[in-house]
Amino acid sequence: MNQTGNIFLETADYLGAKLCRDAVWSGNRCNWLGDSMEPIDGSWIVVHRAFGPEFYNGTSGIAYFLSHLFQATNERIFSLTADAAMRQALSRTEDISERARGAFYTGLVGVAFAAIKVGEILDNSSFVDKGIKILKEQASDDPAVGGLDIISGSAGTIPALLNINKKYPNDFLVQQAIKHGEHLIATARKANIGWSWNALNNPPGQHDLCGFSHGSAGIAWALLELYKHTNEQKFRAAAEQGFYYERHWFSAEQENWPDLRVFGPQQTTQRPSNFMSAWCHGAPGIGLSRIRAFQLTGDQPYRAEAEAALRTTIKILPPSPYAGQNNYSLCHGNGGNADLLIYASTVFDNKEYKQAAEQVGLQGYELYRKTNFPWPCGVNGGGEAPNLMLGLAGIGYFYLRLVDPVKIPSVLIVLPDA
Repeated sequence: MNQTGNIFLETADYLGAKLCRDAVWSGNRCNWLGDSMEPIDGSWIVVHRAFGPEFYNGTSGIAYFLSHLFQATNERIFSLTADAAMRQALSRTEDISERARGAFYTGLVGVAFAAIKVGEILDNSSFVDKGIKILKEQASDDPAVGGLDIISGSAGTIPALLNINKKYPNDFLVQQAIKHGEHLIATARKANIGWSWNALNNPPGQHDLCGFSHGSAGIAWALLELYKHTNEQKFRAAAEQGFYYERHWFSAEQENWPDLRVFGPQQTTQRPSNFMSAWCHGAPGIGLSRIRAFQLTGDQPYRAEAEAALRTTIKILPPSPYAGQNNYSLCHGNGGNADLLIYASTVFDNKEYKQAAEQVGLQGYELYRKTNFPWPCGVNGGGEAPNLMLGLAGIGYFYLRLVDPVKIPSVLIVLPDA
């Protein structure tokens, strides 16, 4: 490993050790306290709290990072803490609402996915068995009870089920993925500008969103993965309509897709002027979907859109260690944005993309690891958080991706063949 790789691994190790130090233990389980955004009296408020079992924001996601860190370092403290965090997650699955049972990032499917992957790394067959059992029990659920999008609905669940099915083939996994795909087709809002989905239950008159986490990019990508597995043309046709919807909104001037969320009295009839650049909304997340669409189909328009997203993402990354105080989270920070470049570097065999991602890692090292300053996380108005998508576990996972992007798969686009 070269010097840069050592820096990245050492940073991941440091973040993992910090998580292990801060864990709150009870018997053979552990949890963490940290800042989180919670809806209170109609407003989002920063609160300090213990965490649930979810992959996005809870102990299963932290266990996922720590198990991969153990795999990279063979440090026993990481395996012990990953085991305890996963036990905590599995002990609290009843805390997940009925609506979220079928979700990946915020629901039972994500907890099961983490249990299987952590179990494989830690050689704990009971975790694997429990993960498969959860998925089998959840397979009887009606997808219509849950959401639609990548974060909390059918779109996030489809690729995860197909991923698990690759190593543990079971008819119920594929059949449940198909049920979710058919639900997405049934709920699509079909128009002459393409198909879209009201994933956030917006009131009438508001546009359905572009983007990966809640918009058409993530849903269309999931449907394309389902087509690839089943060869059923209806799923590819639906995916193409979802991508077509976003193409309608693309701004050539911005080389980005607008954030169509409405805040306050904004008139939805006006051409959107708000653009965000993150995994959740905007070019970085949409770029992931287009790289994968090109990978699966070879269609050049997807590559052209991916390259536009890459240009926009590179522009908004901090140019020097002292250029700004952007957070490093996976969901809407530098770590997540740079993950697009890591993925592009492997698919397009372009070392410049990987070098740009490495610069982001080096900047974080200079600003926060060398100085021991707190890492800026994704809780707006809050301090450090421990979890995967908004906090230190995700930042550490980004550094592991920089070390070995092949062995450490992205958690921002869960590929069925990874």
